[in-house]
Amino acid sequence: MFGFKQQKKNAHHVCFQITQKSVRLLVAKSYAGKCELIVNDQEDAQPGNLIEKAAHILKKYKRLSLKDASVTLVLGTDCYESVLVDRPMVDPEEIAESLKYSLDDLVSLSADDIIADYYEFPEQPTGQDKVVAVAASKQLLKPWVDFLEDNDLSLAAITVSELTLPSLIKPASYPEMVIYQTQEKQYLAQIYTSKGLLFTRILRGVAAIDRYTEEEIEAGALEPLATELQRSVDYFESHLRQAPIKHIHIAIEHVKQDVVAMSLAQMLAVECSVYHYPQWSQELIEGDFTDLPGLAVFEELPQ
Repeated sequence: MFGFKQQKKNAHHVCFQITQKSVRLLVAKSYAGKCELIVNDQEDAQPGNLIEKAAHILKKYKRLSLKDASVTLVLGTDCYESVLVDRPMVDPEEIAESLKYSLDDLVSLSADDIIADYYEFPEQPTGQDKVVAVAASKQLLKPWVDFLEDNDLSLAAITVSELTLPSLIKPASYPEMVIYQTQEKQYLAQIYTSKGLLFTRILRGVAAIDRYTEEEIEAGALEPLATELQRSVDYFESHLRQAPIKHIHIAIEHVKQDVVAMSLAQMLAVECSVYHYPQWSQELIEGDFTDLPGLAVFEELPQ
């Protein structure tokens, strides 16, 4: 996404996962057909000092010899805007550029500050031909490009969290949903089939689940979340004409994750289970699932 593609020149693979209030550095190393996560570190930040925090956190690991390492920059959900739009009537290679001029009224960014790209779902409602336009700020991204170049790092890609996460779920023969807790304290629902990602949606109006006690959950505190998930399921099954979802993975922080999964299973009448981090990442995981968008970048490396 956003048009960056360079060759890997170092055995280390680097990911900066950013939000408006945090910078996370992840480093993995592939050797002998295996992937090893060797850094998973985060610092809190503010919109004006993201690069400063990135420089500080990178300096902590200068012993790793990361020069020319391939870097993926993953934008959190508060660093970009995505909107479903009609496919522009231009050649495929011109779609991203044309979107930049048509998104002015659809996103909060000014036209001259927009960097745009897009992706599309393999299945759409009958009669529709739409793409998901993704817009990010030049003012946000340009300093990152300069920062990586100044530190002899090779920018391979700039992408967004909703597109990295699907690599964490192995395609099944039946539809599956995953509900993620994001770094920005939001909840993201995605639905996958053997064709890949078919549905993604930020759930609005859902309170922080980790504050609920076990007793409150058993008394129905998760009903607002279950209602939003059911709306997503209904759209997927009716508008996209897909088979019923058979399993939901729960990637939400809570001291009683099994209680959360059990409560949602009862409300939605669908099998639910707690999501498990990839085996290769287990030793350095954050534990609250907020590092999954960055870790997903390494999922396609040799395991």
